[in-house]
Amino acid sequence: MSLACETPAVSFPSSSVRPATLDDLPLFEACERTGFSENRRASKASLRHSLTSPSQLALVIEGRPRRRKPVPAGCAVVFQYKRSLRVYSLAILKEYRMLGLGEALVRHIVEFAASHGYERVTLEADMNNPKLVNWYRKFGFEPVRSLPDYYGPAEPAVRMVLSPASRDGSPESVVIVVDEPGRVRDCCPGVQFCSATDYLADTNYAGSNRFHVLNLCTSYKTHSMGYYVSLLATARNHRVTPSVMTVKDVTTPLVAQSLLDEIKDALHPRSMPGKGALLELTIILGRTPDPCRAELARKLFSLFAIPFFTITMERQEDGWKFRKVKLLHLRQVARQWPELLRTALEAFCLKKRYNRPRLKSYQYDLAILADAAEPTPPSSPMALEKFRKAAEKVGFFVEFITKADHRRICEFDALFIRETTAMDNHTYAMSRHAYTEGLVVVDDPWSIMLCSNKVYLQERLAHAGVNQPRGWHLTRKECTPKFLSTLPLPLVLKLPESSFSLGVFRVSSVEELGDKLVDMFKHTDLVIAQEFLVSAFDWRVGLLDNEPLFACKYYMANNHWQIYNWQESEDQDGDGFSGRSETMSVDRVPPHILKAAIQASSLIGNGFYGVDLKDMGGKAYVIEVNDNPNVDAGIEDLVLGDELYERIMRSIYNRIEAERHQVRYIY
Repeated sequence: MSLACETPAVSFPSSSVRPATLDDLPLFEACERTGFSENRRASKASLRHSLTSPSQLALVIEGRPRRRKPVPAGCAVVFQYKRSLRVYSLAILKEYRMLGLGEALVRHIVEFAASHGYERVTLEADMNNPKLVNWYRKFGFEPVRSLPDYYGPAEPAVRMVLSPASRDGSPESVVIVVDEPGRVRDCCPGVQFCSATDYLADTNYAGSNRFHVLNLCTSYKTHSMGYYVSLLATARNHRVTPSVMTVKDVTTPLVAQSLLDEIKDALHPRSMPGKGALLELTIILGRTPDPCRAELARKLFSLFAIPFFTITMERQEDGWKFRKVKLLHLRQVARQWPELLRTALEAFCLKKRYNRPRLKSYQYDLAILADAAEPTPPSSPMALEKFRKAAEKVGFFVEFITKADHRRICEFDALFIRETTAMDNHTYAMSRHAYTEGLVVVDDPWSIMLCSNKVYLQERLAHAGVNQPRGWHLTRKECTPKFLSTLPLPLVLKLPESSFSLGVFRVSSVEELGDKLVDMFKHTDLVIAQEFLVSAFDWRVGLLDNEPLFACKYYMANNHWQIYNWQESEDQDGDGFSGRSETMSVDRVPPHILKAAIQASSLIGNGFYGVDLKDMGGKAYVIEVNDNPNVDAGIEDLVLGDELYERIMRSIYNRIEAERHQVRYIY
């Protein structure tokens, strides 16, 4: 419908907006009838769901006549996402139009977005109604994308976006929380402190997530006031230094050592002490009293994310050994390093939190996890660059991240993993964390878990009737010489959690079988044995959303029984490490191979998988299903070219958009 110029029948001196209840259902139905054409109206069931859904914001605007009860005059339904709001429906009853109520309702939604830390507000408007589009423009909404046939044939819409933070320029606010402000105010003149009790109780903090909390309470021990400040800050979606997880990490020696290993290259300059020497460094918000260690202090603060601490490390032959970390409290730091503290606090409060440059506007933020030092990554540097270009073309702002960025995951809308995944390293932990934060994740954590567990995979395929090599689950107790002699040879032995042929061995005699099992049982209580199927090549079918993307024949490495020869170093020509490959169009793959690949991948999920198969006499045998399959420039993309990368990026984009594609008309 259009913004008709009608004479209002009444006038209201003021108006107010309140949350809707189920009692307002008749009002919402009336607004649908008078505001939208029949094919664009929401059903009663849909409206009822909006009024009760925790992920939707239903609002009623009321006119306030003098000395009379408020009059419900219009309503809106707003979808709440992790970082954005979408105006799903907005309408004013016909008799109350031209009174400014629609404008007041829009401004209320924009102010709600700004005060609650949402980065953008989106809506879809009728492209054939320029007056309506221009009406939204005056609030700051800008068209970003046309949507052909959105409402129906020849009924296009335009998606419009407003960024509340960019309109008023308000940055993320830093809140410095202490136990008792009165006792530390003299330490740092001019610095505003908030008491822990005020932060925990004040609804102004609870109602917005646009705060960065610097928790300087004296103690972070479990059930202390400092512990609850960090805990509630996380629950409120505030950025917090330190987080509860951070404190636990640095006080756990094994975890602290693993964190220290992440910056081992920065710990070996010539100025460092020799073997056996101790290095003790005090760090105050990334600064240190020792000017020679300024860069190291900055890196340690970025890594450990504790406001004030002293770390002790011992120089050993193979690097640095973590010894201990001592957390310091504000009054202690203020007594010993008052000027450094003041400078560090001022710098921290002025620091920009999100400073990644953007040369154009993108719909979503995509993090690609990659490790430049990985010897055999799933994608080469050239392939990663193709992924970046494809993602930007689709509508993503792309940033390549590493495991050191695990605490920044919540800054993104999606995570795409291009490192070799495993349950016992950071790839699974980051995937799980990203999924918990509400991101779209490829590979998702359950795909990593299920594909890496060969016991699960074998049982799952067997239960579904998928052909695979005959297999046995071997335990230490049953592996007697008599039992082993009954097994057909040669055999392939697999560790339960292995990937890409690692932890996979072939044995050709009972003696070799027994020796290898003794070694493998040192690491696991169960070993998988499978019959060895001889073939010149393995099929690899890459699938996403259970649709085949690419297909390759991977031939065996020279003088080896696998595609990759992990026991030999890669020679200069690359011939000793892997066999040749042959990429072909999906429509040239034998139907029984495609059918088996689709069936096997669907048993895991709808992620990005590589299904390995053997074709034995016209019968497909599934060897394994891998998450995170290889996509390398000049190999897997040989048939589709850049389209392969765009399809993968488009799938991730569509997953984000999936719940945003309910057709709605906004008045």
